[in-house]
Amino acid sequence: MIKKGDIIPGIFSLLVGALILLYIALKPKMAVGGEMVNGGIGPGAFPAICGVALIICGILLVIRGIKQNGTVDYFALTPERKENLKIAALLILMCALMMAAWKISRMFLVCLPVYAFTVNKLLKRTTKFSIIFTIVIRPLFMCFLGFALTCPLDLKVEVIKCLLMFLQRHLPI
Repeated sequence: MIKKGDIIPGIFSLLVGALILLYIALKPKMAVGGEMVNGGIGPGAFPAICGVALIICGILLVIRGIKQNGTVDYFALTPERKENLKIAALLILMCALMMAAWKISRMFLVCLPVYAFTVNKLLKRTTKFSIIFTIVIRPLFMCFLGFALTCPLDLKVEVIKCLLMFLQRHLPI
């Protein structure tokens, strides 16, 4: 069922996107472009992309709402919406508990699997999937921390080139 009245969330998305772009424009340290020596983009590049995406989505929602020429009661609590709000609140609580446990224990890589398993159970995934996801996410995250954050840029480029050459040789394209 297509719901009508997308004008309200469309306007909200437009405002949030515009506020993001305004913040970037007013803060000199949030430059979108950076020096080529340091990688090419500045600290404002990703927020700018998100702001533009929000504005585009907001425009599309407003246009859809105008075309549908209707309204919907956004505050009516259907059983589906109640369940979604409950899951969203539990996910926010889990994130806060994960951050608190990390802050207290200083053991992020111990807190991460507990968080991953619990979130998967909240999202009603099977126990088998939750265990496999939890086992796989930790080494992947450790590899990311160990490689992406500590290696110099030229080494990362060489590793990516080697991986691409390997894939070209061994995968039929």
